[in-house]
Amino acid sequence: MPNIISVSWGDHLVFGEGDGRLDTPDAVLRRMKVWREELNASTLYWRVPRSQLEGQFYFAEEHAPTMAEREKIDWDYRQVVPTLAHRLGMRVYLYVSLFDEGWPLTTKQVREKSYHNAMHGKDVTWQSHFSRRNPEYTVVDRAGNRQWGVMSLAYRVVRSFFRERFENLLWDTRFDGLFVCLRSQSKPADFADQFGFNEPIRREFKRRYGQDICVGEFDLQAWYDLQGEYLTLFLHNLHEDLKARGLRLGVGAPRGNVLGPPLGNATLAWWDWITMGIVDDLVINQNSSKCPSMGHDLWPMHRGFGYVQNYLDGFNLPPLMDQLTDDYEPYLANGTSTRLFVARQWDKRYPAEEALLTAHPAVSGLVFSSFQHDHPGATERKDWVA
Repeated sequence: MPNIISVSWGDHLVFGEGDGRLDTPDAVLRRMKVWREELNASTLYWRVPRSQLEGQFYFAEEHAPTMAEREKIDWDYRQVVPTLAHRLGMRVYLYVSLFDEGWPLTTKQVREKSYHNAMHGKDVTWQSHFSRRNPEYTVVDRAGNRQWGVMSLAYRVVRSFFRERFENLLWDTRFDGLFVCLRSQSKPADFADQFGFNEPIRREFKRRYGQDICVGEFDLQAWYDLQGEYLTLFLHNLHEDLKARGLRLGVGAPRGNVLGPPLGNATLAWWDWITMGIVDDLVINQNSSKCPSMGHDLWPMHRGFGYVQNYLDGFNLPPLMDQLTDDYEPYLANGTSTRLFVARQWDKRYPAEEALLTAHPAVSGLVFSSFQHDHPGATERKDWVA
């Protein structure tokens, strides 16, 4: 069963050891061979460090210069990584995020009491130029407060920006596709229905249903679905962009029908993505609450409440195997071109459990973390001192 390896390259460069730093083409090639042989990998999702992306910068205190320095390389990953993967008969997708544009550095008083965790967000943070220069496109609540890092896809200009960004990243490369991750490291909403009141959503909802979402009660499910429509529209247009170039689209999401923590109850219409042929690879079982490389909790002091489905505690969700059979399999059994993968970066390795998953008729393979595989000792120690 062909599996996928999720390579959070920035974690390797900053915290990795030996070949596991992936800081030279030779080291990358040697680790690719290991992932292929030991994890049965046929595809790589290669996540690029923020310092390698155009239009990004740090609001930094003491740690950011060190991290950025360790991420520096003197070779072109956009050419080297696909070439090495293809030499080994593997596909490689460029890994990007959609709801993770960063946030300003908060005041010292706030950081002393409440921050991302002991490693993240206390003394260093970052924010994309687009997010910083266009705060009005960030998702807002009824009072106008923003959930930094999460841009509203209800704005045409936001959808166009991300399509252009991804097009530029893939330009003149030999990547086989694009993997769009829907995880977010942004501070969770205080409650699930807090954000999603941007003017385009308010205007469209009132046109359709005659209700003002900023005043009084309204149909929550219709609001969830409308927010989900903008995500589906974006993915549809992105898929058309990629298809024109012979490239594939992968999307990573939590299991279930809503985006969930930390983002809200927006509908995750994966069934439309499958039936409409929008997504080539659908990865489920992702988790925004925990780092997939290093295992520590993100925003441990902020969880939020009010989710109609919550993958963190299993609320209103069946067991994974039941959900694969009852929910996903019917959509995948009718000659669809979409392949379903189950993310395992947030689970301990249990060969028997993995065998059951890969034997399921809806599942094309599993997704593992390269960092966890390459650094098991550091993972157990939770030793992340650069």
